[in-house]
Amino acid sequence: MAHRFLVKDIAVQAGLGTATVDRVLNGRGGVRHQTMRRVEHAIRELEEQEHSISSTGRKFIVDFVIEAPDSFGRALKEAIAAELPLMEPVNFRSRTDIRLLFTETEIQRVLERIHKRGSHGVIVMAPDTAAINRQVERLTQAGIPVIAIATDLPRSDRIGYVGLDNRRAGQTAAYLMRQWLPADNPHVVVTVRNNRFRGEEEREAGFRAHMRQLFAAPVFTELVEGARSDDPIGPQVLRVLSEAPDIVAIYSIGGSNRQILRAMDQLGWHPRVFVAHDFDSENRAFLESGRIHVVLDHDLRQDVRQACQMIMAHHRVITLRDAPEQSPLRALFPPMMPGYGGQTGQKSKVTP
Repeated sequence: MAHRFLVKDIAVQAGLGTATVDRVLNGRGGVRHQTMRRVEHAIRELEEQEHSISSTGRKFIVDFVIEAPDSFGRALKEAIAAELPLMEPVNFRSRTDIRLLFTETEIQRVLERIHKRGSHGVIVMAPDTAAINRQVERLTQAGIPVIAIATDLPRSDRIGYVGLDNRRAGQTAAYLMRQWLPADNPHVVVTVRNNRFRGEEEREAGFRAHMRQLFAAPVFTELVEGARSDDPIGPQVLRVLSEAPDIVAIYSIGGSNRQILRAMDQLGWHPRVFVAHDFDSENRAFLESGRIHVVLDHDLRQDVRQACQMIMAHHRVITLRDAPEQSPLRALFPPMMPGYGGQTGQKSKVTP
């Protein structure tokens, strides 16, 4: 396997011993396929980061363990690549394990592996479960700080949270819907990707509570895509829209908006208002075409920056005078987009 990095650097990046990495690089047997993939992934990460990491100064390795939709994962990687080279006075190198789906056992294994190999800090997006919280406690006890990103782990020993106030984000979605919908009792579909995540739970709770303040008796239909679900969100939306013609709006908390819009196209149905989260490349296109009416977003770069600052403060490299602020929420509308066609809700089809 061709490479231009020291074996010890690849070993640190992969979280493996130098002897194991040497066996992989020289094509000797007795190495599992999964281990080979870890070495390959480590080399790719080193290649991506080599031009942004200084050869001098103190170096920190930070681990990202993230379960998120592909679009969010791509946006987070872009934020990591943009922010880490700017951090001072420490040179940060990242190790990332970003997946569409994790089982609880898989997350535990990844965190256990980090516990064994060491890290300067872990930034995690994971369900708020007892087993994962116990693993966070073990990392903390070993001197490895853990920061939750996007969805909090408040019952754990994590040293902090970076991201939105998710309950207020849900309240904002309800407020915006009130501007579009008549003052009767609207029937709204709420789609959740994974109800194991506290962040999505908080968004939905804030949304429902504020809708009940703004409307006399709103009706909610919750659809959960779920991890490893045999019932993806698209068919669920298709089924519900077919059975409930009084639905007037959609609040997409968990993403999968391409599937949702494809189901809408099959029925030729268009909501009075469609509110979604995260200004990624896919949602940008849907916003420009007017298919989504508003996207709620925040600055992932700020989240990465604050998480790294918390790690440096934990290791007493810097002093933080104030606690990190939660990311400010912004609402984006179709006319704000350069490619906006001027017709909100225009009926362009969603390609597979």
